[in-house]
Amino acid sequence: MSIKRKPSWLERMLVLSPIKAYLRRKYRIEVVRNDTLHLKPPYMILSNHTNHWDPLIINSYVKEPICFVAAAPLFKHPLLKKVLNYTGAIPKTKARNDTSTMLEAKNHNRVIGIFPEGNRCWDGQTESIVYATAKLVKLLNIPVVIGMIKGGYLTHPRWADSDRIGKITLSLEKKWDVDDFKDVSIESVHQHITAALAHDEMAWQQKHKLAFQGERLANYLERLLYVCPSCKAIGRMYSEASSFSCKACGYSVIYNEFGFFEPSHKPLYFQYVHEWNIWQLQFTKKNLLEPAVQTAWHKALRTEVKLLVSDEHDNPFMKLSRGYITWHKSYMLYTPSEDSDPISFTIDRIEELNIHMNNKLDFRYDDHMIRMEFFRPRTSVYMWYHILKFSNAHTEG
Repeated sequence: MSIKRKPSWLERMLVLSPIKAYLRRKYRIEVVRNDTLHLKPPYMILSNHTNHWDPLIINSYVKEPICFVAAAPLFKHPLLKKVLNYTGAIPKTKARNDTSTMLEAKNHNRVIGIFPEGNRCWDGQTESIVYATAKLVKLLNIPVVIGMIKGGYLTHPRWADSDRIGKITLSLEKKWDVDDFKDVSIESVHQHITAALAHDEMAWQQKHKLAFQGERLANYLERLLYVCPSCKAIGRMYSEASSFSCKACGYSVIYNEFGFFEPSHKPLYFQYVHEWNIWQLQFTKKNLLEPAVQTAWHKALRTEVKLLVSDEHDNPFMKLSRGYITWHKSYMLYTPSEDSDPISFTIDRIEELNIHMNNKLDFRYDDHMIRMEFFRPRTSVYMWYHILKFSNAHTEG
């Protein structure tokens, strides 16, 4: 299948009908608005990204098959590549000009689906919107539908390994029509998109107070939250069942079925995950290069990984070796376990940094795509991502 040929109605029914029935039963999905029912393609759907099921949730309630824009590394998996190509998915990468592919989709009357955050949100708040989305919206000049998924984050937080049973609501609102942005600057279009996709899951939850029931609700929260608010220890947080504790000082909270923290030990510094995350990112940025905490950073950031490499085409990642990575302010050092020379990655030459799944750090380095696959399931790839981001900002400063 390709952009030129849409899956037939029968093909869609055979594939999507059982998926829609499964998702609707499992996650209690409620569609509160659907402007796509009488909308003819070509048009674009821009949606917030809260859950790994988001593309299928949206596709289940849109009559037309959707060409979703997918991260280029996904096409490096042989089986997944076949599925993505079959559905007409569009690979997204800075290394190529995607404009012609988008225009081809428009010319063949396709529905283009984009998650402008580029990734699932980590803490229930919409992430920063990729600026290039505004340029694309203005260039294509087709109707734009805003998809808004609420409850998706609490149903399966990105940092978690298990689902919770609650409720998901989906809205598909036609927000802009042809020529609505004809005389509008790209910066203004970006601001409009950012405002339209803004969602605070916990503010929504404060209003609705829905239970999201499951087992081991706090498990793997240390993938996201890596600084203790009580003793400021780095990389010492640990989750078990519904408890989230610091190994250094014993500070502990309970993560409940509403997605809020309850105190095990007072004081309760933060009520929910997003507050804690905002504080730790500010702490990281402020203290990253402070001599007093350098040892703690270096210890927390010594991590065992599997190093894989690929070229900039769709060739699969190939394993090079297994070893350890360490952070050194302006560079990241990979030291193989076997008797091989270390490899240094200068941070300001790292491009397209991205977290894939929860345990893979992808980036482009010169003419290669690099993947570092983390072995330990509780390791915070999120911490590594922001350390590299903040290090690069310090270097540029």
